[in-house]
Amino acid sequence: MNTIDIVIGIILIIAFFVRFSKGLLRSLASLIGIVVGVYCAMFFSGYVGEYLIRWFDWSTDTNTIMAFVITFLLIMILFSILGRLLTKVADFAMLGIFNKLFGGVFNVLKFAFLISVVFMFVNASENYKILTEEQRDSSILYGPVASIAPTVLPTIMKEVDNLNIDGTEITPEGSPAETEPPTE
Repeated sequence: MNTIDIVIGIILIIAFFVRFSKGLLRSLASLIGIVVGVYCAMFFSGYVGEYLIRWFDWSTDTNTIMAFVITFLLIMILFSILGRLLTKVADFAMLGIFNKLFGGVFNVLKFAFLISVVFMFVNASENYKILTEEQRDSSILYGPVASIAPTVLPTIMKEVDNLNIDGTEITPEGSPAETEPPTE
């Protein structure tokens, strides 16, 4: 066990106990809230922006940003309330300890994924080496944690492509991906 294992271990232990108190249902509601919040903010912030134009004398850029933020925060608040309600139902049904235990495990997996993404970026840089080959090889946790993102991300991207079965663009109108010319 080396320094990498100690740092990863401490992060994962803290991650477990932070979400152990919240439970799985609140953790899932939070994660789903982030995803749905970003999606809704991308597609529906224009409606909020129309109201903001009437009420505030902001520049177009400020109005767009504030509409995105407000839409995102409203969705996050909605999912936070939903998570709290579901947690109360689980506590009432005497599933509280399982909810808390799985909440901790879920958060450990989430943080392991985030650490794996960091390792992916660090390893992609030729000039910026934080970890030596010896440190990586002698670590017990590095290999399993570092392999999570490269395994999960292609699967997620494949599933997103499968969702687009009719071949239409999923890119939101006006996004950088839509406005940039195609590269050859």
